[in-house]
Amino acid sequence: MKPRRALLPALIAVALTTACASADPVSRRPVELATPTRTGAPANGLPYRLFVSGQASPEHPHRLVVWLHPTGTDGLTLVEPLADALSAQGFALLTFPREHAAGWSGADANRMMLGTLPEVARVPGVDAERPVLLGFSAGAQMALELWAARPEAFRALVLVAGAPRLSRGDEHTPPRTSAHARVPILSLIGEADGSAPLWRTAREAWRTAGLRLDVRELPGQGHTWLLALPSEQTALFQFLAELSRAP
Repeated sequence: MKPRRALLPALIAVALTTACASADPVSRRPVELATPTRTGAPANGLPYRLFVSGQASPEHPHRLVVWLHPTGTDGLTLVEPLADALSAQGFALLTFPREHAAGWSGADANRMMLGTLPEVARVPGVDAERPVLLGFSAGAQMALELWAARPEAFRALVLVAGAPRLSRGDEHTPPRTSAHARVPILSLIGEADGSAPLWRTAREAWRTAGLRLDVRELPGQGHTWLLALPSEQTALFQFLAELSRAP
């Protein structure tokens, strides 16, 4: 995996806090966690849990999906149940256990990119070059900030209950480089989510700017974990299947 420079200044935390200030709290339910293939705690990185199929190999590695959690919870009970289905699609899943998930900062992002990902990239059978970012609420905002800063570093974005607002851009004025346009974006948003009107604007403005944006607006849903819905899991796996066919 290629060395990565520092990505985001600490002031990004302010943008993330502003974008997600109205986020509903995520309910906490006692759910038994899946058993990861590997865990680690790099000295200069974030502690992690990695799920990768035994069928993955150096000759046939599985591409990496990186989970970016919301504020208030590390979201392991939300996303880790998808690990087996992701493996069946040829993807490994990387999550971050955090006792106090207060949100994301630029420092967190740099620890992930510069400390954790290089270690995960050395695991046989894992393709950590240009991972897919899967973010929920504040995690979706961090995914957008990372993409805005280093579009060439990522294969795709999946945004759940996010907002098309960046520290340097919004629903009207997205990043416009060819590198940004090469990264497909899937946005899942509830019709009653406060950010839904922003995505309606972004759907036209971002596509006009040449970005590969697919917005799915879910009737009757608010600011919630939309990948609990079978229809949206199907949409996610169809999106990933298209990535698998790409070089």
